[in-house]
Amino acid sequence: MKKILFIGAVLVSAMIGTTGCGIKSKDAYQKSKLSGFVADQTQLMIEENNVKMNKGDGGIGKVVEETKVKVAAIDADLTQSKAEIDALEAKLAAVEALEKESKAEFERSNVTTVFFALNSSQLTTDGMQELYRWKVGADRSASAYDYTIVVYASADKTGSDVTNAKLRERRASTVRNFMVNSLNVPAAKIQIVTTQPAYTGTNNLDRRVVVGVVVK
Repeated sequence: MKKILFIGAVLVSAMIGTTGCGIKSKDAYQKSKLSGFVADQTQLMIEENNVKMNKGDGGIGKVVEETKVKVAAIDADLTQSKAEIDALEAKLAAVEALEKESKAEFERSNVTTVFFALNSSQLTTDGMQELYRWKVGADRSASAYDYTIVVYASADKTGSDVTNAKLRERRASTVRNFMVNSLNVPAAKIQIVTTQPAYTGTNNLDRRVVVGVVVK
């Protein structure tokens, strides 16, 4: 700044020997040349100062560069964090898929069927033994799951709708009572479904109760 003021003073001094009509003497001419030189140097200094300011000298440029480096580092950290999150989400999805398949396999593996005589709701010895085997298998594989036992009752087409509806209810109740009283299954854990499923077309197969599980 002092240098600029000095050059400005020289410029003023150089212009003293001139008039509005031009240069009057050799001395004035030299002063005029000097004033032109001073003006040029002044303009050059101003331009250099502007360039320095644009480049951020005086500490600004350094701060800008440091900020750019920090921003780049943050971007890199965010990119890495996103990649790690994506990897974790992929692992969680794989675990959830395995858990879902495990539950489905548990449900598929713990289904049994007991059959009844024509127009009967009395359990046979074979039916009792089948329910006992089913209970043992379910207990062994159900340690990790909370599930509901579903009893699906069915009847053949030889009876009327009213008769078959009552027969399905009696068969379902017989199976539930046996499971509660003989197999120590909590009654609240058993759900009964008496809506007639599709008929198989074979009367012997339609006289049945299917017991299964549904994981909660």
